[in-house]
Amino acid sequence: MRATPIRLVLFDLDDVLYDYDRARRIRHLAAATGLAEAAIERAIWTEGVEDAADAGAFADVPPYLAAWSAALGVKVDLDLWTAARRVAMTPIEGSLALARRLADAGTTVAILTNNGPAVHAMRERLVPEAAALAGGRFLVSSAFGTRKPDPAVYLRALDRLGFAPDETLFVDDRADNVAGARDAGLDGHRFVGPDGLAAALAARDLPQPGADRPRSHRA
Repeated sequence: MRATPIRLVLFDLDDVLYDYDRARRIRHLAAATGLAEAAIERAIWTEGVEDAADAGAFADVPPYLAAWSAALGVKVDLDLWTAARRVAMTPIEGSLALARRLADAGTTVAILTNNGPAVHAMRERLVPEAAALAGGRFLVSSAFGTRKPDPAVYLRALDRLGFAPDETLFVDDRADNVAGARDAGLDGHRFVGPDGLAAALAARDLPQPGADRPRSHRA
């Protein structure tokens, strides 16, 4: 049994709560702009616009979209950006069910995703289920001036949320991000599917869908 119960489960977003298909996003952008898919991939991802956004290069949505427009050579407004991002995301129902069960049983649920300001601003349109679950605990890395797997981003997020590392479980599909969380003192689980996540929660005495008597770990 853990010396300190888990009171917060901090979820990644893409490929944990939602399947994310970047190729589908790029196809949508190509169809809307007339640009080649390879050119979009190179301008936004290979050249580092998205990495810079994740790390806090853009304080708000307008300069972020301006960087996209400059990189692509065409205007990208918020409606286009949101439509392309949304078409690339599909809910992982098993993961969302586990997150809902945790929240219903009194365990705090939050999100920490490597993303820029537009994902945060448009979260209710992009991921309404996750936005409703997390409420004001929906966090993007850009708000903290660095990105996963830098241990600093987890500690800054926990400071914002009011939780200690040793009472937090972090869930991410990337091994390096889980390792960064562990370096910061959090417990970590690498997500490979809802069944594995359910087992990881059970091993930490956290509530499961269908459990007879869910327990709360709130202080």
